[in-house]
Amino acid sequence: MIHSVREMGQRALVIEVTAEKDRPRLSEHLQENPFPGQVELIPGARTVLVDFRRRRDAQAALKLARRLKLRRRRAGSADSPLPEDPVRPAVSLPESYVECAPLHDREAVVEVLCVGPDDSAVAKAETTGPAARVLIQDIGRYGFGDRGLGRSGSVDLAAARQANRLVGNDDSAAVFEVCSGEFSMRICQTSILAVTGAELSMEVITEEPVQNFRGGQEAARTASRSRSAPVRAPFWVFPGETLHLRGVHRGVYSYVGISGGLDVPLQLGSASTDTAAGIGPEPVQVGHRFGLSGAASRFVGIASVAPTPLPELEGATVLRYVPGPRAEFFGTRRAASAGLSRLESQPWEAVRSSGRAALLLDGDDPIQRTMAEPMPPEPLLRGAITVSSSGQPTVALAEHPVTSADPVLGVVVREDLALAAQLSAGAQVRFQAVDPEALGAVRTR
Repeated sequence: MIHSVREMGQRALVIEVTAEKDRPRLSEHLQENPFPGQVELIPGARTVLVDFRRRRDAQAALKLARRLKLRRRRAGSADSPLPEDPVRPAVSLPESYVECAPLHDREAVVEVLCVGPDDSAVAKAETTGPAARVLIQDIGRYGFGDRGLGRSGSVDLAAARQANRLVGNDDSAAVFEVCSGEFSMRICQTSILAVTGAELSMEVITEEPVQNFRGGQEAARTASRSRSAPVRAPFWVFPGETLHLRGVHRGVYSYVGISGGLDVPLQLGSASTDTAAGIGPEPVQVGHRFGLSGAASRFVGIASVAPTPLPELEGATVLRYVPGPRAEFFGTRRAASAGLSRLESQPWEAVRSSGRAALLLDGDDPIQRTMAEPMPPEPLLRGAITVSSSGQPTVALAEHPVTSADPVLGVVVREDLALAAQLSAGAQVRFQAVDPEALGAVRTR
């Protein structure tokens, strides 16, 4: 029996059954009879999260789900097993899954020269945010949530898409995701590149031969010449030139797109590296070489575009969110929205250990849970604001657990997920509840 149907964020529903034994029947029914616009199905212990392509699809399904009648299972049939781990269920890969093929040097266009800061900058990097790292990312994997595998993909999807569009690629093309902005690579053939996301310093180094005569004989010698490269605009790089990224001024993640896209073996339909699940290409290392997955385009995007969202340099960055679906775990009879009020009434500070999985926050006035009984594991989606037993909120990012036993107080709107991803350690955050339809502010207290 259907116990309740709740909205989760802008385009998802959480359908709850009265007993855990009914959950497998609900999952089976929704797989065989999907709602119009249904994108993905993620089961929990007593709930199923249904994600939709558009908000209007979710709204139409809301009415249908409330009238849903589950068929009784035939005698002798067995219920599907529940996830073993309430935080991250064991990943059940399809039979077609194969390990990612190793990178090869054939027809290389890009050669990696440096990943991470030099030795003099290591101590500074360790105190300001996530360790410098470069991964291969795309828009992620869809449709494997029922097997315990999240979507992963770029942490800042807006910046990754912008990098691809600037160089004439499809949105799904693989790009470099550079954490903390320390990266150098040599280009082996004439290419069009674009770098988006965090604000940083870039330069292109050209090695030129210089005539040098000693003792009447010509001696081989080269000299370096550098030029600056624009951020969020396409630019040419020629054979033998080196692109250097360094010195992030604002944000955390940068994306390097190359016309034609990086040639990386796909796993479950994606080139994305999921470090939590151990799926996808290994982290990029010095000496790795990459070719192109498609033909390089001579048509590129406009030369100057607006930046994708980045956190405020001074003051608190505001993250808009849609309240629920489990706000009642933090309220009282007199103040049902007490938890939402406490979420919005104070600034929160991003802590150092934040990474691809979640944005961890810390505040002076923890959010108190008023319902003592434990909550069965429920599905999560990107942007979900969960509250731990310590009362500190966490915002789920690209590699978030598929399910969690911490109740979801709200969900950051899709338009602000890039901001959440780009917050560095020590950044101040404030939350603002909004209406999911118009994104206008609503009162919670």
